[in-house]
Amino acid sequence: MTIISRFQALVERSLFRGKSSRASEALAYIVANLFLMVVVFDLLLNTVIYNWTGSLYATGFHLNTALDDIIPFRPEWAIFYLYLFYWATEATMAVLAVLYYKQGYAFAWSLVIVNLVADLVYLAFPVTTDVYRAAISAHPLVGNKFAEAMNEYYRDDPSFDCFPSLHAAVSVLVAYAWYRFAGSKRNALTIAIAAGAALIAVGTVLSTLFVKQHYIADEISGIALALVVGKLVYDRALGRPSAARSRAPRTSPPQG
Repeated sequence: MTIISRFQALVERSLFRGKSSRASEALAYIVANLFLMVVVFDLLLNTVIYNWTGSLYATGFHLNTALDDIIPFRPEWAIFYLYLFYWATEATMAVLAVLYYKQGYAFAWSLVIVNLVADLVYLAFPVTTDVYRAAISAHPLVGNKFAEAMNEYYRDDPSFDCFPSLHAAVSVLVAYAWYRFAGSKRNALTIAIAAGAALIAVGTVLSTLFVKQHYIADEISGIALALVVGKLVYDRALGRPSAARSRAPRTSPPQG
């Protein structure tokens, strides 16, 4: 018996007099999704533990290459880094957690595992872009709202949680979630959403370099982590795409 089936049984005993129904299934998934996404991922792993690991060190490793050093600071990329990334992530969490809860369950576990792995790496291997930050802060672009927003972000965000990049990992997970969703509900709208999520992921990955928050190595590791974890979790939770399609009746829409 899986974790979610045990939780569904508990919900049914508590609220549905032990009877299983579509409503009891939906409630169990939605509650589990919200707990995993909001409490475990967002509050515990991505806030409390993330900030704690970032505060442990006064010095860290630098993974800059010659290419990293010549990438210029372009604060306009904060549009992706500070705004589109968070909007796409939160919108995906909300829609999948409640409306397509089985897809949301796979997405929730992917987020938790990726963030947990990243936090463990931060604990043992603190990577920082403090040199870039110091240079930018020493010569601020006065009157540039995006530069001002990034400088404020530098002050609030710990500088020793760079490898792997969570911006890269989470944005790729969002894109992967919509890719799998479009595969199960293929139409013009889902394909457009998946394409839009992919564009935001590409923009987010590039933005981390142009706002000097990450090194190229951070992005490569974040992308690889997201793709490996995302595929393993989705295949386990929902089945491989080709296998799932072959088992499903042609006239029956996928559940959740």
